[in-house]
Amino acid sequence: MIELILVMALVAILSVVGIGAYTQATLKSRDTERKSDLNQIVKALESFNNDIGRYPKINNGVMTCPQADKTEAACPKSIYAYIGSERALYMGEVPTDPDSARKYVYISNADQTSYALYAALENTEDKDAVVDSSGKVTNWDNDYGSPKCGGVSCNYKVTETGLIRVK
Repeated sequence: MIELILVMALVAILSVVGIGAYTQATLKSRDTERKSDLNQIVKALESFNNDIGRYPKINNGVMTCPQADKTEAACPKSIYAYIGSERALYMGEVPTDPDSARKYVYISNADQTSYALYAALENTEDKDAVVDSSGKVTNWDNDYGSPKCGGVSCNYKVTETGLIRVK
């Protein structure tokens, strides 16, 4: 009887450890996807800038793209621009955060010479999470304010100059 109880206790302990490891691996996997998504968006934004001479504008929190008639229209699902009458597609479908409660945030400055892309990493131990001058992981607060990545504060930032780790 005691052997059975010991075996059940051992199985329970191993299950708890296994579930914890699985949960941590899943969380890190989503963060890796977030970083990859933002890197792909950066490539599209840089191509856009090379062709158009600026980054996409932002209007009421939504990215806009140049139209054939020289106006701007919301383009939250793809990144494109009309160059003359030809439509140049830079990203067919802008990725979304793997957690539907979170979102990526794009912000550009007034003259579209710089931008920031934000995400909320779940793993606060991640080496790329924003830290303050003392090395403590913190939410981002900068010239653009404190963007919200859905229901949580953003703690990962990429700009036209690259990854930002310290605020």
